[in-house]
Amino acid sequence: MGVIGLIGRYDHTIDSNGRLSIPAKFREYITTYSEGCVVMTTAHVDSCIVVYPLPEWNAITQRATQMEPATGESGQDFLRRKDFLRIFYSRAVDSALDKQGRILLPGHLREYAGLEKDTVLVGHMNVFEIWDVRRWQEKETQVLEHPERLQEAMASLGI
Repeated sequence: MGVIGLIGRYDHTIDSNGRLSIPAKFREYITTYSEGCVVMTTAHVDSCIVVYPLPEWNAITQRATQMEPATGESGQDFLRRKDFLRIFYSRAVDSALDKQGRILLPGHLREYAGLEKDTVLVGHMNVFEIWDVRRWQEKETQVLEHPERLQEAMASLGI
């Protein structure tokens, strides 16, 4: 079976040097589609690290370089997007998988996401997220407490 994307949930621990082992299925995807390299950042609405394979990161960068004020859009909206991109890119770090299939999580990223030891890696289509296990449990509970919203989201996907 070939690589189908970044799906699933995996529990892993961060070692004493700040390295995190990447699940085999994610490693396969990263190696196949991203030359073993990823870009991580924290400018996200949730307190987690978002990991982008290089093609995804490059697509975002391509769109960002072509960003101009849209017709009828206020200059204020354009400046807000530019401010977001400043934060997004300033927090970004590139990393390559080592021979054991691990990535190094820099201190500022671990601090932002509240990562100490126990983590959850969550596949999210073409990216994956790294969560502190307690924060992930809280997020999961929060989502599951509103089954009507979950049903609406599923219906919008035709599920």
